[in-house]
Amino acid sequence: RSVQKTVLDAVPLEFELRRARDLIDEILPDMQSQVRMIAQEEVAIAALEKDIAGSNERLDDEKETLAMLRDKMRVQNVSYSIGQRDLTRRQLAEQMHQRLQRFKQGELAMQTKVQLLEKRRTGLNAALAMLDKMRHRKIELEQKVEMLAAQERLLKASEVQSGVAIDGSRLSEADELLSEIETRLAVAQRVLAYEQDAFAVEIEIGSDEVSEDRVLAEYDSHFFDESSGFELTAK
Repeated sequence: RSVQKTVLDAVPLEFELRRARDLIDEILPDMQSQVRMIAQEEVAIAALEKDIAGSNERLDDEKETLAMLRDKMRVQNVSYSIGQRDLTRRQLAEQMHQRLQRFKQGELAMQTKVQLLEKRRTGLNAALAMLDKMRHRKIELEQKVEMLAAQERLLKASEVQSGVAIDGSRLSEADELLSEIETRLAVAQRVLAYEQDAFAVEIEIGSDEVSEDRVLAEYDSHFFDESSGFELTAK
């Protein structure tokens, strides 16, 4: 269990979220199959309802015919006129018996069809409820995945702001590089200082070889006009 937990913790959250999205997308074919089955069942139920309606009409017609035959049998006659035929009382009784048996069989068939229709309607309602449940569950899972994805992005942003997501080795390398640059700059400044000091020493050493009169004459010729005695602007 410890190994499994370690391996699970090592799996990136983005991969797990993508896998969750894929699993949710796999529900779609099942929902499409459910929709197709529901459509087929609705067509079959509509056909069965039409068949039952037609059977009811035929049973009602047959019931009226039986009632008409029964009314004729109430009257004692030698023969009876049924449509275009003349039937004896015995023949009329036989015909009424046959029609009554067919009517009873039709009623039994009708009861079977009605029971089948009820079962199919119950199954259709259950399938519709299951489809609706699957749709709502799919929406809930999608919303949950998006919420987890938003939390994962917020966590990453928080890690970046708090510095958790920054690689420590990179920081160490950067710090070391800055230290090297600082050292090089310090060395360069010291070298420059030594060069300036050496230049100053050379000037001081060479200044003893120049006479005071020469320096003053050079200064006066550069900054003053000897003829007017006024100071000139520096060139």
